[in-house]
Amino acid sequence: MTTIAVITGSVRPGRAGSAVARWIAEKVNEVDGVDARVLELADFDLPVFAEEVPPMMAPAKDPAAVAWNKALAGFDAYIFVTPEYNHSVPGALKNAIDFITPSVLANRAIGLVGYSYSAGHRPIEHLRAILVNFTTGVVGPQVNLHLATDFAGGVFAPAAFHDGEVAALVKALVAQDGALAALR
Repeated sequence: MTTIAVITGSVRPGRAGSAVARWIAEKVNEVDGVDARVLELADFDLPVFAEEVPPMMAPAKDPAAVAWNKALAGFDAYIFVTPEYNHSVPGALKNAIDFITPSVLANRAIGLVGYSYSAGHRPIEHLRAILVNFTTGVVGPQVNLHLATDFAGGVFAPAAFHDGEVAALVKALVAQDGALAALR
Protein backbone atom coordinates (compact mmCIF):
# COMPACT_ATOMS: atom_id res chain seq x y z
CA MET A 1 0.00 0.00 0.00
CA THR A 2 1.39 3.40 -0.98
CA THR A 3 0.29 6.11 1.44
CA ILE A 4 0.15 9.63 0.01
CA ALA A 5 -0.22 12.97 1.79
CA VAL A 6 -1.99 15.60 -0.30
CA ILE A 7 -0.74 18.90 1.09
CA THR A 8 -2.52 22.21 0.60
CA GLY A 9 -0.04 24.98 -0.12
CA SER A 10 -2.10 27.95 1.01
CA VAL A 11 -3.29 29.01 4.45
CA ARG A 12 -5.64 31.78 3.32
CA PRO A 13 -9.21 31.65 4.60
CA GLY A 14 -11.46 30.48 1.77
CA ARG A 15 -8.49 29.03 -0.15
CA ALA A 16 -9.30 27.17 -3.36
CA GLY A 17 -6.58 24.66 -2.54
CA SER A 18 -8.73 22.80 -0.04
CA ALA A 19 -11.26 21.83 -2.74
CA VAL A 20 -8.43 20.92 -5.12
CA ALA A 21 -6.70 18.78 -2.49
CA ARG A 22 -9.93 16.95 -1.61
CA TRP A 23 -10.58 16.27 -5.33
CA ILE A 24 -7.02 15.01 -5.83
CA ALA A 25 -7.30 12.75 -2.76
CA GLU A 26 -10.64 11.35 -4.00
CA LYS A 27 -9.13 10.57 -7.41
CA VAL A 28 -6.01 9.05 -5.87
CA ASN A 29 -8.10 6.87 -3.56
CA GLU A 30 -9.83 5.35 -6.60
CA VAL A 31 -6.56 3.56 -7.42
CA ASP A 32 -6.09 0.11 -5.88
CA GLY A 33 -3.19 -0.11 -3.46
CA VAL A 34 -3.11 3.62 -2.73
CA ASP A 35 -4.35 5.53 0.30
CA ALA A 36 -4.37 9.34 0.23
CA ARG A 37 -5.12 11.80 3.01
CA VAL A 38 -5.30 15.59 2.89
CA LEU A 39 -3.00 17.58 5.16
CA GLU A 40 -4.16 21.19 5.50
CA LEU A 41 -1.07 23.33 5.99
CA ALA A 42 -3.19 25.87 7.88
CA ASP A 43 -3.94 23.27 10.57
CA PHE A 44 -0.29 23.31 11.68
CA ASP A 45 -0.16 27.06 12.39
CA LEU A 46 3.56 27.22 11.68
CA PRO A 47 5.35 30.39 12.77
CA VAL A 48 7.83 32.12 10.49
CA PHE A 49 10.94 29.97 10.30
CA ALA A 50 13.41 31.20 12.94
CA GLU A 51 15.16 28.09 14.22
CA GLU A 52 18.70 28.45 15.59
CA VAL A 53 20.08 26.07 12.96
CA PRO A 54 18.63 24.70 9.72
CA PRO A 55 16.78 21.35 9.92
CA MET A 56 19.57 19.70 7.93
CA MET A 57 21.77 20.22 11.01
CA ALA A 58 19.18 19.49 13.72
CA PRO A 59 15.42 18.88 13.76
CA ALA A 60 13.24 21.94 14.32
CA LYS A 61 12.33 22.57 17.95
CA ASP A 62 9.18 24.65 17.56
CA PRO A 63 6.21 22.46 18.67
CA ALA A 64 4.24 23.25 15.49
CA ALA A 65 7.23 22.23 13.37
CA VAL A 66 7.67 19.03 15.35
CA ALA A 67 3.98 18.19 14.73
CA TRP A 68 4.38 19.07 11.02
CA ASN A 69 7.38 16.76 10.62
CA LYS A 70 5.68 13.98 12.57
CA ALA A 71 2.59 14.20 10.33
CA LEU A 72 4.71 14.08 7.17
CA ALA A 73 6.85 11.17 8.37
CA GLY A 74 3.95 8.72 8.19
CA PHE A 75 3.66 8.75 4.38
CA ASP A 76 5.42 7.08 1.46
CA ALA A 77 4.75 9.87 -1.03
CA TYR A 78 3.44 13.42 -1.20
CA ILE A 79 1.43 15.60 -3.52
CA PHE A 80 1.88 19.32 -3.02
CA VAL A 81 -1.10 21.41 -4.18
CA THR A 82 0.00 24.99 -4.74
CA PRO A 83 -1.54 28.20 -5.94
CA GLU A 84 0.58 30.84 -7.63
CA TYR A 85 1.43 33.92 -5.58
CA ASN A 86 3.46 36.56 -7.41
CA HIS A 87 4.81 34.07 -9.98
CA SER A 88 5.90 31.56 -7.30
CA VAL A 89 4.77 29.41 -4.38
CA PRO A 90 2.99 30.99 -1.41
CA GLY A 91 5.26 32.15 1.39
CA ALA A 92 3.45 29.86 3.84
CA LEU A 93 4.30 26.81 1.75
CA LYS A 94 7.96 27.77 1.38
CA ASN A 95 8.09 28.47 5.11
CA ALA A 96 6.59 25.03 5.87
CA ILE A 97 9.14 23.36 3.60
CA ASP A 98 11.92 25.22 5.41
CA PHE A 99 10.85 23.48 8.65
CA ILE A 100 11.06 19.96 7.18
CA THR A 101 13.86 17.74 8.40
CA PRO A 102 15.46 16.46 5.16
CA SER A 103 15.31 12.80 6.21
CA VAL A 104 11.51 13.04 6.35
CA LEU A 105 11.28 13.57 2.57
CA ALA A 106 14.46 11.77 1.53
CA ASN A 107 13.90 9.06 -1.07
CA ARG A 108 10.18 9.74 -1.19
CA ALA A 109 8.10 10.25 -4.32
CA ILE A 110 6.58 13.69 -4.80
CA GLY A 111 3.87 14.87 -7.17
CA LEU A 112 2.88 18.43 -7.95
CA VAL A 113 -0.45 20.12 -8.63
CA GLY A 114 -0.68 23.81 -9.42
CA TYR A 115 -3.49 26.24 -10.03
CA SER A 116 -3.44 29.83 -11.24
CA TYR A 117 -4.20 31.97 -14.27
CA SER A 118 -1.04 30.44 -15.78
CA ALA A 119 -2.31 26.94 -14.87
CA GLY A 120 0.17 26.67 -12.01
CA HIS A 121 3.25 26.17 -14.17
CA ARG A 122 5.43 28.75 -12.40
CA PRO A 123 4.94 27.59 -8.80
CA ILE A 124 5.37 23.97 -9.85
CA GLU A 125 8.72 24.74 -11.45
CA HIS A 126 9.80 26.59 -8.31
CA LEU A 127 8.76 23.63 -6.15
CA ARG A 128 10.82 21.29 -8.33
CA ALA A 129 13.88 23.45 -7.66
CA ILE A 130 13.17 23.70 -3.91
CA LEU A 131 12.43 20.00 -3.36
CA VAL A 132 15.56 18.72 -5.10
CA ASN A 133 17.39 19.75 -1.90
CA PHE A 134 15.64 16.90 -0.08
CA THR A 135 16.86 14.09 -2.38
CA THR A 136 13.29 13.39 -3.41
CA GLY A 137 11.92 11.72 -6.49
CA VAL A 138 9.73 14.47 -7.94
CA VAL A 139 7.80 12.83 -10.77
CA GLY A 140 7.34 14.35 -14.21
CA PRO A 141 3.57 14.09 -14.62
CA GLN A 142 1.78 16.99 -12.96
CA VAL A 143 -1.71 18.50 -12.82
CA ASN A 144 -2.14 22.08 -14.02
CA LEU A 145 -5.45 23.76 -13.23
CA HIS A 146 -6.48 27.09 -14.74
CA LEU A 147 -8.45 29.56 -12.65
CA ALA A 148 -10.40 30.79 -15.70
CA THR A 149 -11.57 27.38 -16.88
CA ASP A 150 -11.42 25.00 -13.91
CA PHE A 151 -13.00 27.35 -11.37
CA ALA A 152 -16.29 28.32 -13.02
CA GLY A 153 -17.73 31.28 -11.14
CA GLY A 154 -15.23 30.73 -8.35
CA VAL A 155 -16.36 27.13 -7.78
CA PHE A 156 -13.85 24.36 -8.45
CA ALA A 157 -15.11 22.30 -11.40
CA PRO A 158 -12.13 20.68 -13.13
CA ALA A 159 -12.30 19.82 -16.81
CA ALA A 160 -12.69 16.09 -17.46
CA PHE A 161 -9.27 15.74 -19.09
CA HIS A 162 -7.64 16.41 -15.70
CA ASP A 163 -8.77 12.94 -14.58
CA GLY A 164 -6.16 11.49 -16.94
CA GLU A 165 -3.50 13.84 -15.55
CA VAL A 166 -4.25 12.67 -12.01
CA ALA A 167 -4.11 9.02 -13.13
CA ALA A 168 -0.70 9.60 -14.76
CA LEU A 169 0.53 11.38 -11.64
CA VAL A 170 -0.56 8.51 -9.38
CA LYS A 171 0.97 5.89 -11.67
CA ALA A 172 4.28 7.77 -11.62
CA LEU A 173 4.14 8.23 -7.82
CA VAL A 174 3.52 4.53 -7.19
CA ALA A 175 6.34 3.53 -9.56
CA GLN A 176 8.72 6.08 -8.02
CA ASP A 177 7.77 4.96 -4.51
CA GLY A 178 8.54 1.36 -5.47
CA ALA A 179 11.93 2.35 -6.82
CA LEU A 180 12.87 4.51 -3.85
CA ALA A 181 11.54 2.27 -1.07
CA ALA A 182 14.74 0.25 -0.93
CA LEU A 183 16.73 3.43 -0.27
CA ARG A 184 14.75 4.41 2.82
